[in-house]
Amino acid sequence: MTQSDQNNNIDLNQFNQVFFEECAEHLAEMEQILVSLPDEGPDEEQLNAIFRAAHSIKGGAGIFGFQDMTVVTHVLESLLDRMRNHEIPFSTAMVDLFLEAGDVISMQLAGHRDGAFVRQEAIEQISAKLQQVIDAGSLDAPAGSASAAMIPVPEEIAQSGTVASEHSDQRYELVFTPDPDIFRRGIRLENLFAELEELGELTVTAGLPATTDFNSIDPEICVCSWRMTLVTTAGEADIRDIFEFVADLDQLQLRTVSENVREISASDDSKAIATVTPPENTRLMPTGESAADPAGAATGRRAYDKNELAAGAYGRRTSEAESSIRVGVTKVDQLINQVGELVITQLMLAQTATVLDPVLHENLHRSLLQLERNTRDLQQSVMSIRLVPISIVFSRFPRMVRELAAKLGKQVELKTVGDTTELDKGLIEKITDPLTHLVRNCMDHALETPEARIAAGKEPCGTITLRASQIGGRIVIDVIDDGAGLNRAKILAKAAERGIPASDNMSDEEVWQLIFAPGFSTAECVTDISGRGVGMDVVLRNVQSMSGRVNISSEPGNGTRVTISLPLTLAILDGLSVAVGQEKFIIPLNSIVESLQPAPESLKTVNGGNVVHVRGEYIPIIALYELFNMDALVKEPGKGILILIDVEGEKAALLVDALLDEHQVVIKSIETNYRKVEGTAGATILGDGRVALILDVNSLFRMRKQK
Repeated sequence: MTQSDQNNNIDLNQFNQVFFEECAEHLAEMEQILVSLPDEGPDEEQLNAIFRAAHSIKGGAGIFGFQDMTVVTHVLESLLDRMRNHEIPFSTAMVDLFLEAGDVISMQLAGHRDGAFVRQEAIEQISAKLQQVIDAGSLDAPAGSASAAMIPVPEEIAQSGTVASEHSDQRYELVFTPDPDIFRRGIRLENLFAELEELGELTVTAGLPATTDFNSIDPEICVCSWRMTLVTTAGEADIRDIFEFVADLDQLQLRTVSENVREISASDDSKAIATVTPPENTRLMPTGESAADPAGAATGRRAYDKNELAAGAYGRRTSEAESSIRVGVTKVDQLINQVGELVITQLMLAQTATVLDPVLHENLHRSLLQLERNTRDLQQSVMSIRLVPISIVFSRFPRMVRELAAKLGKQVELKTVGDTTELDKGLIEKITDPLTHLVRNCMDHALETPEARIAAGKEPCGTITLRASQIGGRIVIDVIDDGAGLNRAKILAKAAERGIPASDNMSDEEVWQLIFAPGFSTAECVTDISGRGVGMDVVLRNVQSMSGRVNISSEPGNGTRVTISLPLTLAILDGLSVAVGQEKFIIPLNSIVESLQPAPESLKTVNGGNVVHVRGEYIPIIALYELFNMDALVKEPGKGILILIDVEGEKAALLVDALLDEHQVVIKSIETNYRKVEGTAGATILGDGRVALILDVNSLFRMRKQK
C-alpha cells in the first residue's frame, strides 16, 4: 500500500468529536432562540440564525458521513427557508415543532457520539410533521393527524418533485484551490464531489503546479487544485452552499458559460495550474463510497448576497474560527497539573535558597524572584483556559421553565443576569444539577398560579431570576423568585412530623435550613416534578462537595432568594500558611480579614466559649488544635495569634501558633490518596516537601457549631 493509499484510509473518527461539539452548540443556539421568541414571531436576524444552525448541522453531518442526521435537518431547513422567503407564515405552534425537531436531532447526535438508542419512528414522525407544514403552506393543518403520511427520505423527496427546479440547464466551470491542511481537518473531497454530482453532470480534473516534485509530496498536505465542469438546473447559490464548510470566498472561482465555451485557460486562474500525469501508484484525488447528502440537490434556496458572503456566509472558516482552537479537557487538565508541579518545584527552589547568603548569591536570588513571577503569570494564564461563562448553564433553563410553566398552568418569566461571569469548567459541570433542583422548586412550590397571584395583588406572570457575580475569589449564584415565600409554620410542623429537632425559638435563617434535611418536603402530593423529598438535600451536598455553601432568605408573600457561593476554581488558590504545633495549615486568603494579637481585656467568655472583642463586635474564637485534636505550643488566645475570617457575613477568629508565609498553592485531593478529613478542602505540597492541609472555612464553622 502506498503512502497515498494509507492517507485515504485515515480513520476520520478522530475528527468526529469536532462535529459532535459544533452540532451540540448549534442545537443549543437554536433552542435558546426558540424559547426566547416573542409572540409575534422571530425577526429576520433570529430566523436566519435558526436557519444557519440547521443548515450547519446538515452540512457537517454530510461531510462527516452521518447521513441519517440529514433527513430531519433537510426538511427543517426547507421549511425555514420558505419562512425566510415569507412563503409560510409563522405561528406560535411552530416553536414546539422546531423544539421537537431539535430533540430528534439531539437523539441522533447522542446515538453517534455515545451509542445511545435512536428511535427511528421519532425521526419519521417529526419529518412528516415538518413536511406537512411545507405542503399545507401553514401550521393550520393538524400536523399530528393520523392521515399524515410519512414522508420518504430526501432522495425520494427530490425525485418526487417536492422542490421544483425553476432553472433550465446551465453550464458552470469551477476552480477550487483548497487550504493545504484540508485533509488534516477531516474533509473528504470525494463527499464534496459526490454532492456536486447530485446537482447534475460533473467532470473533475485534478491539477498540480508544473514544478511539483512527486517524491517530496506529503500525503497529508493538499497541493492540488481542482477544475470542475457542472451542467445543472441548480443556481449558483446552491453550488456555493456545498463549498460553505470547506472554502473561503477567494478559494472558489465560479463562472457561468454556454455549452460551446472552451475550458478555462491556465492564464485565467489566480494560480498557474498545469494538468499533469502523476507517477505510477500515486493517486491525487481520493476515491471511495459516496457519502454526499442527496438532499443538497434540492434547488430553490435563497441566494446569498455579496455582503453576506463577505461577512462569512461560507461558514466555519471565518476569522473567529481561525482565532480559536478546540482542545480536549483532558489535555487542559494535564497542562494544569504540570504547571502545578512546576509551582511546587519553584517553591522547593525558593525554600532551598533561603539558607544561601543573599549577598554571595545575589544573581541566584534575583533569578528565583523572576522565576516566581513567571510561574505565577503562567499559572494564571493556564487557569484562565478552564474558565468558561456560566451562560453555558443558564442557557439550559429557558426551555425547562417554558415547558414546566405550561404543565403547571403558570405564567413564568425567566431572567438571567451576569451570564458572562466565568467559572471553572469542573464547577460548571457540577453546579448544573443543584440549579436544576432549585429552579424546579421555584416553579412547583414558590410561584403561585395566575389566579392566586392576582388575588394577592401581584402580576399574573411570576419571575425567576438567575444571577451570577464574582466577589473576590468566589462566584455567587442567586436563584430568586417573587412567589409566596417560605412558610415558617408549615416547615416547623413538617420538621416535628419527621422527628427533626426544631423549635419556635429558632431564627428564620435556622428554620429555612431545615428544608435541606434528607427527605424533607412540604409538598401536599407527589408529582413527577417534586414532592418526594429529594432535591434540597442534594443541592446542599453537591455544593458542599465543591467547597461551597448555600444560604436562604425569604419574605412571606414576596419570594425567596437562594444564594450559592463557590470558589472560583478548585485547582489553585492563594493562601496563608500557619503553624499549629508541629503541623502547617493553609488558610485561603479570600477568607482572611486580618490577623492580630489580642489584648487581654478584649477576650471574654460567653456561654462557655471564648470570644474576642474587635471594633464593637464579639467574634467567636475557633482553636484549631481543639478541632483537630492535636498538641499546640499556644493554647491560650491571649498568647497566640488570631486570624479573623469572614465568609458572607459569618465571622470567626482562628487561634494559631504563628504566621509563616503567603503562598499560591496547588490543591491536591486527600480523598483520592487517603480519605476525607473533616474541616479540610484538600492538601498541598510545600517548598520543603511537607504536606499541608488546606482549611475549608465553611466546614470549620460547622464543626464549631457541632461542638
